[in-house]
Amino acid sequence: MGQEQTRTDAARMDAPHAGREGRDALAGETLRDACRTFARALGGRSRAWVVAAPDVADVARRLGIDPTAVAEPLGGTPIRMRDVRTLARRRDEAPVAERIPLAVDVSLTSALGCPAGRLGADVALASLDRVVCQSGCGMAMVGLRREALQGRDGCAGMADVASALPVPDGQRLRALAAGMATFDERRRRANDVAQVMAAYLRCHPVVRDVRYPGLTDDPSYEAAAANLEDGFGPVVDVLVDADVAWRAVDQSVDGSVDLCGRYVPGATASRVQRLATAAGGAWLRVECGCGDARELVAAAEALLRP
Repeated sequence: MGQEQTRTDAARMDAPHAGREGRDALAGETLRDACRTFARALGGRSRAWVVAAPDVADVARRLGIDPTAVAEPLGGTPIRMRDVRTLARRRDEAPVAERIPLAVDVSLTSALGCPAGRLGADVALASLDRVVCQSGCGMAMVGLRREALQGRDGCAGMADVASALPVPDGQRLRALAAGMATFDERRRRANDVAQVMAAYLRCHPVVRDVRYPGLTDDPSYEAAAANLEDGFGPVVDVLVDADVAWRAVDQSVDGSVDLCGRYVPGATASRVQRLATAAGGAWLRVECGCGDARELVAAAEALLRP
């Protein structure tokens, strides 16, 4: 009886330890799976890390990269696509000893939507907010293509620095595992919704101009078609008169309005926000979620109604 009680007590003492080991193993597997997924998507025989960081700028600084030198392939006001291949050619035109790493921020498309390594970027960075559906999630992706891993083009020692960056804690990794399970489907759906919104908005009577790289007459369509995969991103920019912008969003506290629910990065709801003034009007940005496109069109129609 005494020996049996001793074994029972020992099992109870070992249970929390075994539970921690199981959770640690699951967290490690989640991290490896995410890194492999991102590395494959980036191409260029890349290696990827998921790190704990407040934002992309912080990661860039830790890697020794000036955050202001990090290019956004899909970004700007109004939205446009910059050809990563062209940026890579410009880097290669410089003398070898003077080359600066080509670093890009693919937060808007994610690595799954922009194979930056294959296109020639040395370093790819991305916030994982849209993956886990949380603003300021505290996680980022770092990707280095093969040449950067070898220390070429100004990337000497960068792989060692990336490997030494802090790993997210268990709670964040559990959120990452849940997010990665649905992220590819969500981002593709958001891209499809944005395509529908762009087609709708270009026909709207109060809209003066529409910029969306997925429209064949958009100035950056050719670059986007060559650089992006599975769609043209979730963002549509529209130019409207100042009074339309005032009615739509300027009366809000922060210059933005949520549509079809409360906006969360990477989730179903969408958001309209004011970007900048231009020639008596204002650029508004519609960041599309992965919800129903028809519901979003109806919400946008109500928002823009005189």
